[in-house]
Amino acid sequence: MLEPTTPERQLLPLIPAQAPGATVGGRPLAGLRYVEIETSRYCNRTCLWCPNGHTDARRTQQLMDWSAFTKITAELGAAGFEGFFAFHNYNEPLANPRLREEIAHVRQAVPAAKPAIYTNGDLLNHSVLERLREDGVKYLRVTRYPHRANVEPTLDALRSWMAKARILDCFDWQFTEVRQGLAATFADPETGMKIEVIRPSIATYNDRGGTALVPQEGLRTAPCQMTATSLSVDWRGQMKMCCNVVPEGPQHREYVVGNVADYTLAELWNHPAMTDWRQRHGRADWSRSPACNTCVQALPETRR
Repeated sequence: MLEPTTPERQLLPLIPAQAPGATVGGRPLAGLRYVEIETSRYCNRTCLWCPNGHTDARRTQQLMDWSAFTKITAELGAAGFEGFFAFHNYNEPLANPRLREEIAHVRQAVPAAKPAIYTNGDLLNHSVLERLREDGVKYLRVTRYPHRANVEPTLDALRSWMAKARILDCFDWQFTEVRQGLAATFADPETGMKIEVIRPSIATYNDRGGTALVPQEGLRTAPCQMTATSLSVDWRGQMKMCCNVVPEGPQHREYVVGNVADYTLAELWNHPAMTDWRQRHGRADWSRSPACNTCVQALPETRR
């Protein structure tokens, strides 16, 4: 893990567990369109452009406590959550032996949610893809990272991997440019599932608040809506300011809001620190979150 870039600071105290916290129009999770629940710990890759390339934290598999997972889904279901429910953050979801059970549970407990899988594709093939379709996954993003950061994406490389994974001839793929690089996309008319297989340009990536080796040009000046629209919980149940936070390093510990085992999602989502971050990020003010200075994260298309 890289050395801290900012000193640790004390956040505002958590609101009491018994208090509902501030809500907007009586809606406890107002504005929330996307959740990342990191239901497992392990990732099989150690890319330098990812925090996993600078720490051993993801080389052991551990699953999120089932009671924490079901508590999260129960609260999302009660709130009528209709957005995307992703089973990842810094983990590889297809390495999770419990994934199919988790997807089935989300479909039952949060019926309006859209299950989403983000994977590096190393464990994906045609049969796995078919199972994900059968299980009701609504969005699948496969990011085929290069071996070196300076390798630019090509359609030949994309097609070559898809052929090896036996998915090239499965669907009527559309090949196109996307924000991250080049992609093959398919919208399944039978299941409503959207699939994107992306060969990225690492130059479009961000440094995850100083925890990954991605050269950045200048400081961020554009406002950010991540804290207003997305919620991220790691495998330990810790809700973070956003998905870019890496709690393993001291430079990001100040961005952990609290644990879902101790507080409701509504209490954490409406925490005074989250409210303050949202207001500041909406006007490109990073004074309370210096890690955001070099972040170039854009909202993924799935969040719109």
